[in-house]
Amino acid sequence: MEDTFIVNYLPGVHSIQKLNGATKIALLVANLVLIMVTFDVRILGIAFLINLGLLLSERPQWRTIKAVTWFVVWMNLLNVALMFLVSPNVGSNAIGQSTVLFSLTSHYPVTAETLFYLSVRLLKVFSMFVASLWFILAITPSQLAEGLYRLHVPYKVCTIMSLGLRSVPDIMRDYKTIKNSLQMRGLELDKKRTGLFKRIKLSVKILMPLLFSTFNRVGTIATAMELRLYGIKNQRSYYNFQPATKVDWTFRLVAIAELCLAGAYLYIELFITKGGLSHVWYPGK
Repeated sequence: MEDTFIVNYLPGVHSIQKLNGATKIALLVANLVLIMVTFDVRILGIAFLINLGLLLSERPQWRTIKAVTWFVVWMNLLNVALMFLVSPNVGSNAIGQSTVLFSLTSHYPVTAETLFYLSVRLLKVFSMFVASLWFILAITPSQLAEGLYRLHVPYKVCTIMSLGLRSVPDIMRDYKTIKNSLQMRGLELDKKRTGLFKRIKLSVKILMPLLFSTFNRVGTIATAMELRLYGIKNQRSYYNFQPATKVDWTFRLVAIAELCLAGAYLYIELFITKGGLSHVWYPGK
């Protein structure tokens, strides 16, 4: 479990991991805003490279991110394929012109505009995924709670998010223990010997009791926090508070620059070119 669980509970040693929680959250929000407001491949390409650089700077272990990466890649490739099947001219309609390269059937022409549009959608989704991935690998639950609180999020909401992340390893450990005990009693859950749907069905039978036991833990935690007078004041302090350094301010300036770029792009698209947020930049048009 330790090799495949993506959430970290100890601060990392790389530069991006040494930033305080507020800086990481601000940088993530700025990146996501910049990616979400545009379909311009030039801006999306820059955002993708920035986030990919942040991810590679953490030197992630492939076995840790392999499962979630393959899931995101295949699900979005499937999404693009279904989009083409439902509306084969989606790119031509969005861009406003049509250049047919070849035709699969009479109803499914493959145009350069559609390929370009679907590629831009993939780049947009993958950019958001890479941004989320470096953030998850860089931050701890404590840093997340402290960072959100520094950004004026109510500390009760911060605590809920922190406790939720901290409970995941317990659920995974219990799931693995129950799974191993069932396998010792003859229940086959090996992916090499059992089909996917059968394993999913058996896994659901294991997860349901775990969910009920988790609810009991929530009640226990809530009672313990109530006995310690949690929530009687409007403010609180965090023992892991980390003051901003020069590196933090550098990345915050990067975040501000990205927000300014997103704002400028919105202003141009909405009030000057009036193309709207769904406007797709196409070379040569």
